[in-house]
Amino acid sequence: MPPAYLVLLVLHFVGLALAVGASFALLTLRGASRELPPAERASFLLRALAVSKNGSVGLLLLLVTGLAMLFMRGARAVMAAGGPAFHAKLTLVVVLCGLLGYSQVLAKRARVAGGGPLLAQLGKVSTAMLLVGLATIVCAVIAFQ
Repeated sequence: MPPAYLVLLVLHFVGLALAVGASFALLTLRGASRELPPAERASFLLRALAVSKNGSVGLLLLLVTGLAMLFMRGARAVMAAGGPAFHAKLTLVVVLCGLLGYSQVLAKRARVAGGGPLLAQLGKVSTAMLLVGLATIVCAVIAFQ
């Protein structure tokens, strides 16, 4: 493998660590806040949303490095090598991008509202993002084993 490809691969895994790590961190922080009084919980969770920036940066890094690796190896070769699992992975990435956009809208509205039911909805979207992210990883492993 050319050195440039290896650098992209390392950065791709850094993006993966940031994106999925942020989802796991938010899940843990939501769980840790369950026993707080409602007002304190809302304040805590609104501050904890700062972790979601890691997820956004990680997903952006994943997209940029993934596209760069795709173009380095050639789209036709990657599509053929990855097969149906790679196509499923690409579909899940699109779903993940949509969920991220929706979560950012919910987070902004929750900040403006000072918490409320939007935080609960954001928690559900965050859990869905974690599950879709993990499914994406499974498909990537199957595609490029």
